[in-house]
Amino acid sequence: MNRTDTTSPTFTPPGRAWYAVGVLLLAYIFSIMDRQILTLLVGPIQKSLGVNDTMMGLLHGFTFAAFYAIMGLPISRLIDRGNRRVIIAVGIALWSLATAASGLATDFWHLLVARTGVAVGEAVLIPGAVSLLADVFSADKRGRAMGVFGAGGPLGAGIGLLAGGLLLGVFTASPAVLPVLGELLPRQATFVAVGLPGVFIALLMLAVPEPRLAGAARGTPTQGVPVAETVAYLKAHRTCFTAALLGVGFYTLTIYAWAGWTPTYFVRELGWTYPQIGKALGVIITIAGPVGVLTATGLADFWRRKGIAHANLRVGALCCAGMAITSTGMVYAGNPVLTIVFLTLAASFSFSLLGVGPSIIQDTAPAPMRGQVAALYTGTLNIIGAGFGPVAVGLLTDYVLRDPSKVGLAIVITCVTAGTIGVLIFRSGFATYATTRAAAAEWREKTLVPAPAPTGVAPAH
Repeated sequence: MNRTDTTSPTFTPPGRAWYAVGVLLLAYIFSIMDRQILTLLVGPIQKSLGVNDTMMGLLHGFTFAAFYAIMGLPISRLIDRGNRRVIIAVGIALWSLATAASGLATDFWHLLVARTGVAVGEAVLIPGAVSLLADVFSADKRGRAMGVFGAGGPLGAGIGLLAGGLLLGVFTASPAVLPVLGELLPRQATFVAVGLPGVFIALLMLAVPEPRLAGAARGTPTQGVPVAETVAYLKAHRTCFTAALLGVGFYTLTIYAWAGWTPTYFVRELGWTYPQIGKALGVIITIAGPVGVLTATGLADFWRRKGIAHANLRVGALCCAGMAITSTGMVYAGNPVLTIVFLTLAASFSFSLLGVGPSIIQDTAPAPMRGQVAALYTGTLNIIGAGFGPVAVGLLTDYVLRDPSKVGLAIVITCVTAGTIGVLIFRSGFATYATTRAAAAEWREKTLVPAPAPTGVAPAH
């Protein structure tokens, strides 16, 4: 349906469409803040709870990813059938309250349960946003909308580190005291302060347009696609989807390895404090991250205009190579200026696919199954990326290198290995991307356009 047709009952006025982007952007910022804050609190958590690097990797890596992926399919079924703005609002409220609850944890297992709640809540956002924005915007405007939405990733990471560093410093100097609970440790107060504002965003989400309501008003039911049919479609186009999903997964592995341990690298090997690196990295990511997202989406659009159908996958391969090179440069630059230069470049590359990646799903998945495919996408990148990125570095420092001060080398080994694999996987899907994209368009046409009535039979009213 052409959304520029203002007489269409499903037309979304531009102001309301961009309001949806704005609220989802804000939600994305806070989701990444709630996730990112843990990387800044590695030292304080280890000190107060007595856990090693491997356990920290499991906490903000594999455990988070596992529950994110497990809940992805049932959530995606709701997204493909239900009121997406309500579903997303509930998810926002859940992860925000779970983040605040992380601040009340007094042992490792309490914190693990709270972070599980964060994972379940955040599993709603990307599939919901991909599905909703694809209906709110026409195909020629989705890339720009997803680019703006994707900028929430680096903004959230940057603001989270910056605010986290400031809050950690404030609460260290002046401990927070809550009624009944009493005085909180600095890391506990930081979790509470970052988590609670998300409840307000959940309320804003309830005013986002939901095009499905217009269809319901016309008596058109929302039909989700059975899982078996989605699986059959994915099998039929497995080369393209394998390249897209696994490619983004290994790219994300480099990101989690880099982002999860870079603050600790600066503290252990370069002598910084956590508040110092939090503020510096926060400023760098807030500026360089959105530049990376918008540059990547702009480059993909440019290549598409040049007739390169697999432009999104080409950008993915470029970003994998960029993460391998810049993470290595950051560790082995040899002087402070070059270290910061490579840190800035890595920050830019580390967020570049946040717009391009979801656009792959909008391009290649038929509309009625976008929620399920988006959940598979986010589940894959979280299992591979969040699941193995942080813990790989922890395992290397604890059991292979056997030296916590060699965390920089562990980052390089992980990023170069995963980045190289990612380039090769993305490259394997170039030849089939155009065919899969065309199949998705034809599938929508066959599904959504009713067949003509037989000759001599009046159409039903």
